Amino acid sequence: MGDVSVRWLLPRNQRLPAHLYETIGQPCAFTIRAASGTAPFAHPALARLAVECLLEQRIKSSCQLEVYCIMPDHLHIVVTPAEDGASSLRFVDRFKGWYSRVAHQAGGQGRLWQPRSYDHLIRTHEDLDRIADYIMANPIRKGLCDHVEEYPWSGIPEPIDFKPRTP
Repeated sequence: MGDVSVRWLLPRNQRLPAHLYETIGQPCAFTIRAASGTAPFAHPALARLAVECLLEQRIKSSCQLEVYCIMPDHLHIVVTPAEDGASSLRFVDRFKGWYSRVAHQAGGQGRLWQPRSYDHLIRTHEDLDRIADYIMANPIRKGLCDHVEEYPWSGIPEPIDFKPRTP
């Protein structure tokens, strides 16, 4: 049986082992898509809300948000666990849940997200820089702006200085 046949035996979109998402200092890039056929982030208020929820989730999940870009129908983020017990995958799940709750309270209706996201671990600082540049240039490639600085729904937040927790 060749490699091509084996591929069909594995479930699609299988996640990596959980411990890889929990490794302190290990960045992971995620692409999170809105529900099929929707573009909720085309509305400035909902895009702004997504940015606010991402930035709030850093503290709640003990993760650094390395870079983000909110596109009309999806978003790109790079998340890095910063403390023991943190998980980039849990950051994404909590963000999606919190954003859904707040968006529905603000009048949003229906399903907001596709059930899964695309993710991959970033191996080197050079890869992180390349991926961050790609993410930040996404609005230019899609014709939403001419320069990275013009797009209001993307950024590279200042790192959070996580203090050791006292028992």
